[in-house]
Amino acid sequence: MNRVWMFLFCMALTACGTVPVVTSPARIAAERSHRMALQSIQDGRIESAGDEWRKALRGYQAIDDWRGQGMARLGLAQVNQRVGRGVQAEQILMPMLQENGFLPDQQAQAALQLAQLVWRQDLPRAEQLLAQARLNCTAPCFLAVQMDNLAAQLALARGDTSAAAQFAAQALDLAKESPTERAFSRRLLAEVALLQGRWRDAEHQLLQAIDLDRQSAEPIWLLDDYRLLLRIGKENGDIALQKQAQAHLDSLCAAIECSP
Repeated sequence: MNRVWMFLFCMALTACGTVPVVTSPARIAAERSHRMALQSIQDGRIESAGDEWRKALRGYQAIDDWRGQGMARLGLAQVNQRVGRGVQAEQILMPMLQENGFLPDQQAQAALQLAQLVWRQDLPRAEQLLAQARLNCTAPCFLAVQMDNLAAQLALARGDTSAAAQFAAQALDLAKESPTERAFSRRLLAEVALLQGRWRDAEHQLLQAIDLDRQSAEPIWLLDDYRLLLRIGKENGDIALQKQAQAHLDSLCAAIECSP
């Protein structure tokens, strides 16, 4: 599960604070939409955030502000990805990799978001996009943790548990200030342990991830966690663990209309 969402919000909020001393009505309008998009994300009003990001993008384009355009595209793409409009998200991000007006760090984030978007359908392309993201990210790279976690995810998809464990452990070490990324690293380490038949290690890592994801209070991440916990219980023949995982899945799906 893609976890750039919270990171993007924090990054955009910081960027929004750096505005010129002299402003025009057009800039004021663009930045107002930018702020309203961020507030909508914080309030959980995802569709409203999309509407405001679109307004912000048009506003920044009207004043030739490529930095603002980059932030608006990244935000709008995340909204589309979050609500299942992957094709639209890709269309929004691709110009950032093709035009030189965007900042290298924004291009790095666009490449990372695209890699997270396409990896299930096109693993080689996702690996190329991740390599591009690493190349564009200015050292010290502010996306290093997210990149290492994605690298672990891609390694798992290739069946390379050794590389997956290495990248996930590296991300876990770097993610001291990011509970969401620490949770993702531990979930990936749980998947590695499961594939290697280390049931108890898998359960231990995943329960730590669940504790962190409860703090983040993101239902989709918890859903992924408990589905993995159910797999661990089934492969280990642990009936009590299966019942525990199923109870949590039933409770989650009663609230967010999903299939346990």
